[in-house]
Amino acid sequence: MVDFTFNKDGSVDLPVEGKPLRFVKESDLLAVKGGIESKQKEWDTKEATYNTQLAEANRLREESHQNLLKTQAEKEQIASKYNDYDTLKGKVGELEKNNATLTESSGKYEKELADRIKKELISLHGAKEDALKDKDLTQLRNIESAASIFGTNGHKKANYDGGAGSGGGASESPLDRAKRIIEEHETKHGRVKVVSPK
Repeated sequence: MVDFTFNKDGSVDLPVEGKPLRFVKESDLLAVKGGIESKQKEWDTKEATYNTQLAEANRLREESHQNLLKTQAEKEQIASKYNDYDTLKGKVGELEKNNATLTESSGKYEKELADRIKKELISLHGAKEDALKDKDLTQLRNIESAASIFGTNGHKKANYDGGAGSGGGASESPLDRAKRIIEEHETKHGRVKVVSPK
């Protein structure tokens, strides 16, 4: 008679040729097999992810290496092309200094010219100093051009009818009238350039 040993986990021990052999339920075997397959699938997924990440890291490393080589080549080209950079830098410094001097001189001459135009408009055309104090050089030239149309006697007051035929208009010099017209036009349409008659 064969001796069977039933275990608590449902397995059975059966001696075969003097050695114990354990038999388990098929459901237990399937469960173990399913667990192994699940672990294998999990490992395969992780391995695929690691391989993808490794490939991307290698690609980025190669790309960085190529960029480094390209940058080094460009640096060498720049160094070769501008080996006299110090000389050029010195020349640029001189040009900047000269430009600053010219800008300063230009500003000085523009101020002198603006002052001269203001004095002429006041002395020759009767313009009011307060009306000219905020005008820039371009505006002063426009006023000067307009004033030259009326001649140097434009500062003499003339009686203009400001009320469109009312007969009692305020006195307005030709220069003041020209300035008023220019200012009204600039207010409505922007700056206007008056060309002196040839």
